[in-house]
Amino acid sequence: MANEKKKTRRTRGTGQIIKPPRCKRYYLRLQVDGLQRMFPLLNPDGTPCTTKAEAEKASKNQQKLLQADTLEETALYVQNAKHLKRQSGLLLSKGWETYLKQTTRPDSGDSTLKKYKGMYEALLRWLSREYPKKQLVADIDHDTALEFMQSISESGDSNITFNKYLLALRLVFKHLKAPAALDVNPFDDIAKKPVAVVSRKPFTEEQVKAIFDGFENGFFYDTEFEAPTKGGKRRRITKRLEFKPMFKEEMRVLLLLCCWTGCRGQDGCLMTWDCIDLDRHLITYTPQKTARKTGYRKVTLPIKEELYDALLDAVKWKGDNKPRENFILPHIAERYARNHTGIQKDVMKIIHCATGEETTADKECLPGQRKLAANIYSLHSFRHTFVSFCANAGVPLAVVAEIVGHGNPAMTEHYSHISTESKKSAIKALPSLAVTASQDDVVIDEPLSIQRKTIADALEKADSIVLDEVEQLLKRRGLLN
Repeated sequence: MANEKKKTRRTRGTGQIIKPPRCKRYYLRLQVDGLQRMFPLLNPDGTPCTTKAEAEKASKNQQKLLQADTLEETALYVQNAKHLKRQSGLLLSKGWETYLKQTTRPDSGDSTLKKYKGMYEALLRWLSREYPKKQLVADIDHDTALEFMQSISESGDSNITFNKYLLALRLVFKHLKAPAALDVNPFDDIAKKPVAVVSRKPFTEEQVKAIFDGFENGFFYDTEFEAPTKGGKRRRITKRLEFKPMFKEEMRVLLLLCCWTGCRGQDGCLMTWDCIDLDRHLITYTPQKTARKTGYRKVTLPIKEELYDALLDAVKWKGDNKPRENFILPHIAERYARNHTGIQKDVMKIIHCATGEETTADKECLPGQRKLAANIYSLHSFRHTFVSFCANAGVPLAVVAEIVGHGNPAMTEHYSHISTESKKSAIKALPSLAVTASQDDVVIDEPLSIQRKTIADALEKADSIVLDEVEQLLKRRGLLN
């Protein structure tokens, strides 16, 4: 009872809410050590009180501090006040900007950050429709997060997309937890959905041969359409058409790159001549998908004969590059930057015409899993095919992983001792699938670099004196008896 009287006496005459003339904010006037002082009254989010109701509420919080009996009570009040201010002060509209400023967040690439940002903005759009009053990060509790994720599921998106949203938002709110003073991450206890994976299939040797033969013989497919007949009736007609892919010659080299190096489609489309050493028959490139994880580690492997010959022919396209560009496939690279899905569609059409296989799975086999049909044969299938050919030839898994550029840093260290000779054995083990030609057209010749080919052509036109000098030089080097 005495304590309550003491607190009453302490509050009597110790504070008064005032609003000075021509001022839009309220203050609390206090008597401190016999002197009158004014303190600004603030809302929990740190903004000044501009209405009487806000000022009275803020004043009550101030009275709690004035009535504190002990230093512990005072410290607890200050701690809670700071927590409330931080928790209430971070706006959802500033959430993404705040996430980017966190030094503890993953060092994601630009494309990954773009995806995360899109998913966070999708959450904001949903909140503006369903809960327009929720403006702060602290307003997002577990129930709100669960309701948003249910809306993703009910929209018809696949379980894969659901899980991508969940993991992205869980990551973002994990790093907003400290700046927003959240007690828990609202997305933590939401379970991922099961996913039925449809893997891309590798090609058989016969299918790969049919695909590359198609660049010589054409890619044909049957299509049905209705045609008018006499009497106004219509009948269905089947017609055989030829598919002509854009930049056909460059497309062939792209498929050879993916098939005989195991590189991903992006790496093949954007490969530059800096990666090619024709004299040493080596190709060295950095897989873009795993570059950040592996510290931009390069992959080096020998060039298979079919690919080598194609690269010699591709030299003629160097002049088609724009200034300061050095792409092996200049038109493919430009198209990839503008419309990479167009390249994928052309590749899938090539595969269908050459093999007769359907390139997409029936989505009905996975009810509720996907909005779109899954690709079972695509540009990435050539990478699967490379690994499959190597495995069937008995090439050790560690060697294959080194060649295709495994993205796991722990595995990278394990594979670092793989020798160039082992890689050469792997490349030599791949089947030979040269384009079918008549016996008259068959020429057995070892592939030569551009420089050596030039020398060979010059020797054919050389006179006897030059040939004698070359013969003596070869004998001195022990290369000729």
